[in-house]
Amino acid sequence: MIVDVLILAGARNKDSLKEFALTEHEALIEIADIPMVEYVIKAAKKSKKTGKIVVVGPYKELKDSLKEEVDLIIDSVDSMKENISRGINSLKGNKYILMLTCDIPLITPEIIDDFIETCLNDYEADIYYPIIPKEKNLAKFPAVKRTYFHLTEGVFTGGNMVIIKPDVISGAFELLGKVIAWRKKPWKLSKLLGMKFIFKFVIGHLSIDEIEDAVSDIIGFKGQFMISEYPEIGFDVDKPSDLQLMRDKYIL
Repeated sequence: MIVDVLILAGARNKDSLKEFALTEHEALIEIADIPMVEYVIKAAKKSKKTGKIVVVGPYKELKDSLKEEVDLIIDSVDSMKENISRGINSLKGNKYILMLTCDIPLITPEIIDDFIETCLNDYEADIYYPIIPKEKNLAKFPAVKRTYFHLTEGVFTGGNMVIIKPDVISGAFELLGKVIAWRKKPWKLSKLLGMKFIFKFVIGHLSIDEIEDAVSDIIGFKGQFMISEYPEIGFDVDKPSDLQLMRDKYIL
């Protein structure tokens, strides 16, 4: 199955990263003289399983800066939920959409292909979300600090892309906005599931199946956690140390 791609590139460059890269938006932070979002676009374009590519971000700056062509650039606002809605609306009619953030420059076409194929060939769900085992992440990026959460199946960190049916956005827009905003804050996400889940999460006795079932009950759509072997999905450049690592070691 071929899926269209939505790349979220509207996040403002703020906090500590601002001191090391003066661009107004994170997407335009340069690594080896190339805006970070271009690495994501290039990987999506070279994927064998992707179709149309839409980027939601600062229209004028992207139009002037991007060397990689995309099918559509949609001007962004200061709301991730609204940016997602604008992007999804432009891709209506698709059964599934691959949604990525702009700050994962180590993503590759092979990783995208594997994620799409594994999700859509092996499972039937409305939302597919990758989680990466801690040991895989540390083996690839031993010096990188990430937020981890303990489940009965192991210790994981979250990824920065998702495959989703457009109907899910319109059917559970407010809740999904929180889920996306809190994807790297599992203690907040556990609050959405109720007190029983908070307790089980704190003591590390919460399972993937329990979370999937609870999410399905709350939003009315089936979610599927995908344990991924690719830590590149979880390596987002959101701290000066991440940016320095990228500039020094991974992209020349």
